[in-house]
Amino acid sequence: MAFLLADLSGLSVGIVLGFGLILLPGLGIARILTRMGLETGRDWTRIAWGLILAFAVLPAVDALLVRALGLPAMVTFHGLLAIYGLADLRILRPPLASPLLGAVLLWLFIVIFDSVDFPIAGKLNQSLLYIDLVKHAATTHAIVRDGLPFQDPFFARPGGVGYYYYYYLWSAAIEWASGLFVSPRMAFTASLFWAGLALPATLWCVAREAGLVRAGRERVFMGLVTLFCFVSGADLIMMALRFTATGVVDAQSDWWNTTVGFAVYSAIGVPHHLTATIAAWVGLMLLVRAQALRGRRAVVLSLVAGLAVATCFGSSVWIMLTIAPVVGIWGVISLWRREPWLTLAGVTALFASALQISDLLHFRHDSGFPVGVTVRAFTVLMPEGGWWNLLNAALLPLNYGIEFGIFAWGTISWWGMRDRPAATAMSRLLLASALCALIVATFLKSMILNNDLAWRSIWFVQFAAILWTAAALQGPVMRLRDTRWSVKALLALGIAAVLWDVVGLRFIRPPYMATSDGDLIAARADDDDQRAVYEWATLHLPTSAIIQHNPALHRRMFDFGLYGTHRTGVADRDATLFGAPAADVGARIAMLKPIYIQALRPADMARRARNAGVDYLMFASSDPLWKSSGGPPAGLRCLYRQPSACLVDAKDIVQ
Repeated sequence: MAFLLADLSGLSVGIVLGFGLILLPGLGIARILTRMGLETGRDWTRIAWGLILAFAVLPAVDALLVRALGLPAMVTFHGLLAIYGLADLRILRPPLASPLLGAVLLWLFIVIFDSVDFPIAGKLNQSLLYIDLVKHAATTHAIVRDGLPFQDPFFARPGGVGYYYYYYLWSAAIEWASGLFVSPRMAFTASLFWAGLALPATLWCVAREAGLVRAGRERVFMGLVTLFCFVSGADLIMMALRFTATGVVDAQSDWWNTTVGFAVYSAIGVPHHLTATIAAWVGLMLLVRAQALRGRRAVVLSLVAGLAVATCFGSSVWIMLTIAPVVGIWGVISLWRREPWLTLAGVTALFASALQISDLLHFRHDSGFPVGVTVRAFTVLMPEGGWWNLLNAALLPLNYGIEFGIFAWGTISWWGMRDRPAATAMSRLLLASALCALIVATFLKSMILNNDLAWRSIWFVQFAAILWTAAALQGPVMRLRDTRWSVKALLALGIAAVLWDVVGLRFIRPPYMATSDGDLIAARADDDDQRAVYEWATLHLPTSAIIQHNPALHRRMFDFGLYGTHRTGVADRDATLFGAPAADVGARIAMLKPIYIQALRPADMARRARNAGVDYLMFASSDPLWKSSGGPPAGLRCLYRQPSACLVDAKDIVQ
């Protein structure tokens, strides 16, 4: 219960700090750009613009500020913008009876339910979000601890990292501004709460710019967009077929094939990729506005658009890679027309991203080209390459039809309507980005760890499909309640899939249900004791200390990153995430693994720890050596001990 209360209090403080560090500074930027000719509207529309401008523009500036002057400079800068944004208090008083408030509260409940620790049957019952949250939390505190560039939190080595870290500046600022009261894990969770709100805000702003909202149907359109943020595809059809055939299910409805994760899935799991998409759309909207202006106002909007593009790149290389062809072709057309605004934005983006590009080139040691050619597989059970590509290609319509569900129907319906509004620059960009992303997500894949390129690039298709579906159903000709039963069934399946995913992060796992990834996601009895040990270490050990767990036992869900603030010698076999050489990762795991699986002479144990640069060793009841001996290795003194976890100072090992 103490852990639950600590998480809830930390998350509450983090969300409040996010209001001052994210929303209010964004409103300050919106107020500045309104003077430069950007029409940001009133009430919810102004708030929407403030939220998306914060996520799109500030990280590019913050990255330079933190590198030069540290997090205090970033927080001070945001504070000044917040004060300026508060000058117009009227926009912060939208009707409280608005249905949007209910959606905000629902989103808050989902964030709390799937993010905080609460005990069940004597175990911590960690959320499956922790598969990725271990990286998010470790990166957050690394920025607080080291500044920029930060040191590799997954593999202790000299120098910095090559990673897209811009989003983590938000959570780092929240942690730092709280005086470290908010843990890195809850600071990141607080930031994703605000990122989740930024998605419907972006959908609404782009829809207005693209001319998709019919006169008099504004509230209906916004209601549909909000509803669709809690809808997924028809993936439960495949889940039911799989359960019928094997008796096994997955904790997430999209795990049956290459993932197409809609709003809730993406906002709660990978908000950095989602906000990169938001930044891309903000940059495109500002450039469209700049082309309609002249002189100083167009210059300012172009410069800000360039910062948004830099944020997109710094938040997700994969999102930037996807939208780059669209921006590039548009830029060539603009040059042919002698319009300088895209060129100005491009130069700004390159200048703002120069240090990030340098970090990626200098600190990453990946082997081979990062992108490969493929055909998107129908299921994870079907091989890639060879003749299988022909079958996967033939199944693409069915593949995407199931993945997109009601949004596939809505897209087809929208483009089949004869009374569509006249095309605008934004509506053309919406179509171009969707087509480009569809090609990238279908025929390209990333070669670093997972296929993040296919998982993230598809968001431009999802974004457009959500808007086209809302446009088709806003009325007055066609309304949701007037559609056929099959459309309502697709909507029901999409809502049920989101419910499945939310509940699945907590309960669709062993021992409650048999899943395909049981070893990875099963709850462990020593998690609560490990949390206590790591939190003790934060208070009592030097910040530069290296604490090593068993790197060969689990993958991704590590307590050192979730609850600790120290680096580790090597996280696991995926410790190449931040650019460490794969050969070095493998060699260090081989060096440290015997410490946790067999009884070693103290001298040998100390030598291995010393050679790996490890200061402290974490032993837990899930380690093979602990299980065989009934406790920590014999002869070692625990610097700090819990019933199922023990922290040993490597210097104290008698040799």
